[in-house]
Amino acid sequence: MLKRILFYTLLISSLQLKAQTNAKPKTAAAVKKPANKTVKAKVSFSITGKLEGLKYHLLILNKFMANGLTLIDSTTSDVNGNFKFKKSITAPCIAFLQHNVNSAIPIIIENGSIFNINVKSTKNPLDYEITGTKVEKSINILNFMKRHSDYYSELMELENTIKTEENAMKMQEAQFKAMNAQKAMNANVENVIKTYSPLESYFIFYNFIEEKSMTDVKSIMTRMEPKDIKSDYYKDLKMTYETNKPLEIGEMAPDINLPTPFGDTLRLSSLRGKIVLIDFWASWCGPCRAEFPNVKRIYSQYKDKGFEIYAVSLDKEAVAWTSSIASLALPWKHVSDLKYWSCAPAKVYKVSSIPYTVLIGKDGRIIAKNLRGEALEIKLEELFQ
Repeated sequence: MLKRILFYTLLISSLQLKAQTNAKPKTAAAVKKPANKTVKAKVSFSITGKLEGLKYHLLILNKFMANGLTLIDSTTSDVNGNFKFKKSITAPCIAFLQHNVNSAIPIIIENGSIFNINVKSTKNPLDYEITGTKVEKSINILNFMKRHSDYYSELMELENTIKTEENAMKMQEAQFKAMNAQKAMNANVENVIKTYSPLESYFIFYNFIEEKSMTDVKSIMTRMEPKDIKSDYYKDLKMTYETNKPLEIGEMAPDINLPTPFGDTLRLSSLRGKIVLIDFWASWCGPCRAEFPNVKRIYSQYKDKGFEIYAVSLDKEAVAWTSSIASLALPWKHVSDLKYWSCAPAKVYKVSSIPYTVLIGKDGRIIAKNLRGEALEIKLEELFQ
């Protein structure tokens, strides 16, 4: 996938990257400070702990939200690595306890939370323990991340086997196991989002899911109502939901009207009455080109039954765009504004990587998103029965 920083480079790299981007740990001043407002504190908590082997070491406690971090407090460990925070804040929150550039410990702070956190002197970012009072949600997050790490390790091992295995049968077996491991990892995430408390779910949703589902957002919001509708987290979820709802399954697909290679324009809505696959791609996109043999086969199978492809290119040079269409022999509809990642429809459809697809029905409503290969074939077979 292009233009995407994959979470799986490291289990909690998204946590670390957010912390590095928004709050450089070398100095507490690097984190934005909250505005000076007189707001009554409602949540009192304390954190004591030990950094094994790290004396006189800076620790920063940041409030986490999807759009960044805000400084809560900072402290320094003593000669034995012991540290302590004792603080009051205005509302329960998700926080990152950051003790170096590469490690941030997520915790859920509630009124009366008393944390004792022991960080081991290993390179494993999950090698820490939490005990105390009202810390169960933080322990749940740690246990979730450990399970996720196990799934990920299994997947990486299987992917290495698939790349290097010369025996066709053994490679197929590894592919089957990898598919099941991926399903188990996804199910682990979805189960947590549906069953854990709202703040736990919020944390996992924004750090462990790449393709955001508004169904999950709505689920978390519903569990916060009516008690927590004034919280920053609820307001953030509501804004996300209202912004993205027009792209949800069952909604009318936003119309597109762009130039074709022939100089005229073609509206997406002009294809109403057909099942249409909107395909965001570009001539410079290797994964897109690798997918075309499958797409061409599927298109050939269903084009006479009422299936069409409306390909939106993110190219910026007309020659590269049109020559690729010709050389790859792509027989479907093509449009582009030649504005690269500034492509207007790509922004409307919130495309963050390509290839990216949206399948719409004969009535113009969204049926599915990001279907490719076998998944697309199965869906079309179902629709054209």
